Parts: sequence; structure tokens; C-alpha cells
Amino acid sequence: MTAVIEKNQSLDTNNCFINEFKLLMERVIADNTLKNDIENDIVRSGEKFVPDLVSYIQTAKGLTRGLCAMCLIRIGEACVSFLEDAAMTNKEFAWAADYIINEIRG
Repeated sequence: MTAVIEKNQSLDTNNCFINEFKLLMERVIADNTLKNDIENDIVRSGEKFVPDLVSYIQTAKGLTRGLCAMCLIRIGEACVSFLEDAAMTNKEFAWAADYIINEIRG
């Protein structure tokens, strides 16, 4: 995926690691179409981003946190063990992890 960011630059997220994801989310122009494109591309990439998403969502705020949560929910069951592990080590995140797991499992 190539996301359009401020000043008509682009950032390739095909091989995204957590720092690149943070950079993208900090610099992206906040519009719904672009946000949806980013979400869809992350979900299409599947399980490879799950550890980074779970790590990042624990400190993310606002739209970024919502985007991470929706990606995890849409990726589905592959996220559950990572969320459970995060909830056990970060008690402040446990409620959010439980919510996401409940959304995944319906």
C-alpha cells in the first residue's frame, strides 16, 4: 500500500514495522477515504501486522487507536492470542483487549 501523506509524499507500508506504522499514522491526512484505504490494505496483508498492531494499540490514541482496533477485529481469530498475552502483561489494556476479542468472537 502507498498512502498519501502531507506535501504529496508517499510512504510504502508493504513491509511495515511498528516505527513505519507510527510515522504513517502521525503524518497521514485524516480523511475517511484514506483511513479506509489504510485499514483495508492492512487487513489484506493479514496476520503479519498483528504483533505490531497489538503493540501499538496499547499506547495509541484517537483515530489511530480506532484504526488499529478495527484492523484487529477484521483480521479476526489470529489476533486473539496476541491480545490475551498483551492483556496479561498490561492490565490497563485488558479492558480494550477483552472488547476486541468479544467483537472478533461475536
